[in-house]
Amino acid sequence: MNKIDEIYFKIFDAPTLPDLLIGLVSAVLVFAAFKIVAKVISGKANFIAQKIFKIKSEEIEQAVVATITKPINNFITITGIVAAVMLVPFSAVTGAAVDAFAVKVYRLVVIAMLGMLASNAVGNIPLYSKRFSESENQTLLQFFIKIAKAIVIFLTAAVILKEVGFDVTGLITSLGLGGVVLALAAQDTASNLFSGVVILFDKPFAVGDWISVGGMEGVVEEMSFRSCRIRTFDNALISVPNSKLGGDSVTNWTKMSVRKTRITIGLVYGTKKETLQKVCDEIKANLAKYESIQQDNIMVWFDNFNASSLDVVIQYHTYLTGAADYFALKEEIQYMIMDVVESNSTDFAFNTQTIIVENN
Repeated sequence: MNKIDEIYFKIFDAPTLPDLLIGLVSAVLVFAAFKIVAKVISGKANFIAQKIFKIKSEEIEQAVVATITKPINNFITITGIVAAVMLVPFSAVTGAAVDAFAVKVYRLVVIAMLGMLASNAVGNIPLYSKRFSESENQTLLQFFIKIAKAIVIFLTAAVILKEVGFDVTGLITSLGLGGVVLALAAQDTASNLFSGVVILFDKPFAVGDWISVGGMEGVVEEMSFRSCRIRTFDNALISVPNSKLGGDSVTNWTKMSVRKTRITIGLVYGTKKETLQKVCDEIKANLAKYESIQQDNIMVWFDNFNASSLDVVIQYHTYLTGAADYFALKEEIQYMIMDVVESNSTDFAFNTQTIIVENN
């Protein structure tokens, strides 16, 4: 027996090359069969989910399919690989080593697939119910989904490390010994996390709300463990630490039920009392015609003898809180005020100064 034959029989148990080829072809066919099964099951995932779980809701059906499809596909594929390896005609010594390695890898893959299944199930929780369609609930839910997925990943990694042979208990103990150092280094992170939890429970704002805080103004795009991302009206994206949001006053413009407007106009000093009173009455009467203005809070009054004008204050509250609608209404009302002033034969004042020169 030459050296090549010796190596061949150490690896394979097939006495001839045709026998080896038959074994390899069988392995390939088995793997191909498993791949076909995986593809068929993925394609019939909706039908299988309905039959097994007796699902009647389309939303829940989509959630179940999104949760189980990829893990099951991967599981069947890996099972096909292991089954194919088992069919290769290895020798007794090589076969024992390959079988032991394949079983170990298979166990690790099964653990990883279960972890993926749990992670998918947690990530797809919003699909299971319409209760979380509201932005506030969605924000709170996404925050805890991230925490739950992190826990699932940590536990899966710990089980895999233990399966490989690492001392997980010792690892956790060593992390405990370094806890003081980590706590000192992570004070800001802990503060941001705690502030984030407080914000989510207190609900001063949610994703999609228009807010102002610390001189910044924009729409909330995302909330994470550490920060809140705000898209400004200049289309810039600002990342604000949760601790800052928790410590500053936050103005939530989206939560306005009505929006207050206060306009001050100055009329010339030549305006007569009757004309001034008529201007105020007509402005108030015209404001009352707008359905978008709160009727019981319309106020128009002669406010002050200014240095160069008779000041009139117009104040009202509108149900139009969106920026575009609000400013369009304000512009329309200001044009109306100009018409009223002009129709009463008076005029707007501007800053003037009278200088009296005495002749000596």
